[in-house]
Amino acid sequence: MKLKKVEDIAKKLGVTERTLLEWRAYGMPWVKIGKSVYVLEDSFIQWARDHEISQNTQDAPEQDFFGQPIGRVIPPKN
Repeated sequence: MKLKKVEDIAKKLGVTERTLLEWRAYGMPWVKIGKSVYVLEDSFIQWARDHEISQNTQDAPEQDFFGQPIGRVIPPKN
């Protein structure tokens, strides 16, 4: 069991710290010690596996992301 700072996990995953902190609203396990937020690596991996998408699904407009609707996908302006 490894306790990691949010900054370290975000860097390892290639996402921003803000994104990682927002995942808490979707049930990502975390712990606050003092002013810092940490993640237990084993708990994070299990949480991610619980939200894994099988190969026979695809991203599509209005598909759920961690149980929350993402809304319509708007094509980029040319």
